[in-house]
Amino acid sequence: MLGHYRTVLRLIEIVNILVRFKIEPFASQFLPYRLLTLFYGLRPSTRKIRRESPAPERLRLALEALGPTFVKFGQALSTRMDALPEEVGMEMKKLQDDVAPFSFKVVRGILEKELDGPLEKFFIHFDPTPVASASMAQVHRATTHGGRDVAVKVRRPNVASIIEMDIGVLKTFAEFIENNFPAWKRFRAKRVVEEFASSIRNELDFQVEAARADQFQKNFKLDHELLIPAILWDLTSPQILTMDWIHGVPIDELTKKPNPNMDSKQISVNLISGFFKQVFRDGFFHADQHPGNIFVLETGTVALLDFGIVGRIKVQDRIWLAELLQGFIKRDYAKVAQVHLDAGYVPRDTDLYEFEEACRQISEPIFGQPVKDISIGRLLAKLFKVTERFDMAVQPHLLLLQKTMLTLEGVGREINPDLNMWFLAEPLIREWAMENLGPRGQIKNARIQIKKITHQSFKMPDLVFTGAEKLANDQLVVNINSESLEKLERRIHVGFRRQASAVTGAGLFLGGSIMVTSGLTPIWYWPPLLLASLFFIRSIFSRRY
Repeated sequence: MLGHYRTVLRLIEIVNILVRFKIEPFASQFLPYRLLTLFYGLRPSTRKIRRESPAPERLRLALEALGPTFVKFGQALSTRMDALPEEVGMEMKKLQDDVAPFSFKVVRGILEKELDGPLEKFFIHFDPTPVASASMAQVHRATTHGGRDVAVKVRRPNVASIIEMDIGVLKTFAEFIENNFPAWKRFRAKRVVEEFASSIRNELDFQVEAARADQFQKNFKLDHELLIPAILWDLTSPQILTMDWIHGVPIDELTKKPNPNMDSKQISVNLISGFFKQVFRDGFFHADQHPGNIFVLETGTVALLDFGIVGRIKVQDRIWLAELLQGFIKRDYAKVAQVHLDAGYVPRDTDLYEFEEACRQISEPIFGQPVKDISIGRLLAKLFKVTERFDMAVQPHLLLLQKTMLTLEGVGREINPDLNMWFLAEPLIREWAMENLGPRGQIKNARIQIKKITHQSFKMPDLVFTGAEKLANDQLVVNINSESLEKLERRIHVGFRRQASAVTGAGLFLGGSIMVTSGLTPIWYWPPLLLASLFFIRSIFSRRY
């Protein structure tokens, strides 16, 4: 009962904030909301906000006023450049996550409860003043008994319960939007909220973030471009994250106070090449690389912090992405269109010539700019916008990748205005493609497939017995969808074509053999034998789908 009461109060608070900042889309569908908007407009302070701030900025201010869940939700929405108007998406990128710190007394209580002992047992020094404070946590500097400088991230008290309550509210809003705004159905509000809920719950558990940081640290253990701080697992829990302190400066400080001992050009190269290694080599990338999460050491090495948001890309998607970027680099738009079709990003019945022309129209103006202004992120953003009219399926990992590229280009060009992401990307992509698409890649893929087949073969007896048991008990259910039927139809068609080719080849071969045994000259039997060979080859290499 108390939980429902709190939810109602939170709903009232949310509506009040939305009304005060005049978030307009609901007004046309919801009369009480429209009346409240007019009523709040009588206040001088509200009128001033509405007069001086355009709609996208008011939306950002409203999300910041609503608290951590909605700030994070707005940041998540900023990755959906396919769904949001460009001006709204850019405004979401400005969302601030700085809030007043909570007291050291509360910090001590959380630490001692989580670590099961007094603070002095684990640290010889612990700075009571936080070095950073955000909506979900704050960070303190400390020193362990082993003399190790560390950063200790402590989760805000009660933030988990607030977020869970807000997730429930967001789900209610998503359902309301899908039921009352037919034009917004393609945004799939429910699915967006579900993905966001899963993401923010992972962010709440610092052991999840620690595991991600640990994976990045292992991936870059032998590289010089990036440094990932090591995790102290004995001082980490779901509410506490302890890692090595980074002795460096935030990357945006280099623009305010240039350091003559640091090579800005090399730093930007390290930043971008490290990112492409994450994407193509590891398929696991840091997806929140804003300036506050990027530090630079005196050596020029880039250090990454805050692993709450990450992206994963499967090998096949990396292959398609490499081919896609290579197509753009070579300005081969036919290849770009074909990759989209092969990857299933656009429907099978897409007019490739029309899609190729659309790719050319968005790319050529970008390539026509000065070299330093050519932007991969901007190109992908325009591509996602154009593909809406071709019914391109939403690819969340690619949208996250595009958003990260756009952010990184901006960060890199702040310290190196001549940075060109294309020049850095091309050799890295080419090297990765040779490694994974060349002979070595084929051998590696063959080994993986053999391993999968071997593993699956051990499961076959169990699957056969399970299927037989379900059939005997009349519990066997076969699900068939239209796509499966289309594939089956294509396979049957190809099978008949192969069979016809094989039969024709056999007939020609038999005829040619009879001519040979009859003692006829080669001019008589060579043509049927050659044709027989061609038909046999066709039957073997006929496309499977």
